[in-house]
Amino acid sequence: MELSTLKSAIGKIASRVGAMENQRRRTSNALRSVGKLKFKVGNLTDDSIINKVKKARPTCSVAGVDGGLLTRSFHGIDVVVTRAVGVVFDYKEGKVVGSKVFPQKVPFISELSSSSDGELITVASLYRMREEVSRAVEVVEKASPDFIMMDGPLYPHPSTRVAKGSGLKKLYMEVVGLYNLLASSCAERGTGLVGIVEDSRSGYFASVLFNKIVPNLPNSKEFSGVVFRDTALLFDALNPGERTFTFKIPNIQDLNYKDRVFAFYIKTAKYDRPLRVEFLSGNPGEDAKTVASLTYGIAAFPRYGLPSVLVEADARAKLKQHYMHYIQRMLFSHSRSPLVMSLRRENRQI
Repeated sequence: MELSTLKSAIGKIASRVGAMENQRRRTSNALRSVGKLKFKVGNLTDDSIINKVKKARPTCSVAGVDGGLLTRSFHGIDVVVTRAVGVVFDYKEGKVVGSKVFPQKVPFISELSSSSDGELITVASLYRMREEVSRAVEVVEKASPDFIMMDGPLYPHPSTRVAKGSGLKKLYMEVVGLYNLLASSCAERGTGLVGIVEDSRSGYFASVLFNKIVPNLPNSKEFSGVVFRDTALLFDALNPGERTFTFKIPNIQDLNYKDRVFAFYIKTAKYDRPLRVEFLSGNPGEDAKTVASLTYGIAAFPRYGLPSVLVEADARAKLKQHYMHYIQRMLFSHSRSPLVMSLRRENRQI
């Protein structure tokens, strides 16, 4: 492609993005203008569309669990490497006064022969969830924190749900069993179970907004007809220290607690995007206020809104790419097999 053609193609995309941005800003401004209107989930909550959040200075213990993941396709096999780390911060009036780490000293390593990139992604995701939720169960049972925050949702992603006859069904059900065990362990110890989704692609909030709220508003024409991803729509509709109304997560499958998972979006940092915060609750009206206040109170960075305990867990769990290179060298030195040769596209000189 000639440079002039490339510039032309980029210019057209930029023009479309600019038009979408104008629509997004108009919709965000319209949303903010009706932020004080009430929106309830049955008789369970009493929220406005946009709600102020009190910044907590907690005196409690908060755990965070995150996982690192590497995958690599070789000539004859695929390799998955993952590990999960739990961190517990003890807070006193908002300051960390103690900490404990639950490491995974040896990462989980497995080989498989996947039939497609999609299958490899599914298997790797299930392995990662298995390690993360297992670590979370360990943290809850050994440390009994007041809250535990998972990096990600409180259920297997719908894309990882497998068909009944699939060879991955056993692994999937193992993950489901671990999620159920985590929920019951938290309930036994009085630990609040929270999931922090930092890069949500969901459009559920926007769907609720346009289908249930906007048609009843006098200024409905001010809302764009384009449905954006939730975090894009809320980027400047929310100020730091504000959250959306609470909503129930729909269509969760297989889990014992599937009807008790609620969520809201919150902006904890001025220069970052909103977080989606999920929590397990039988009293979402009150628990949403507590969880939002805690999440806002322990998010310490103006350009990165994640709670600090999860930032620490992420840093400790992360796997560098050179780790996979080391594994490949070790596999080849032990097996001398062409199965662990790199793919041709990785060896091209040009």
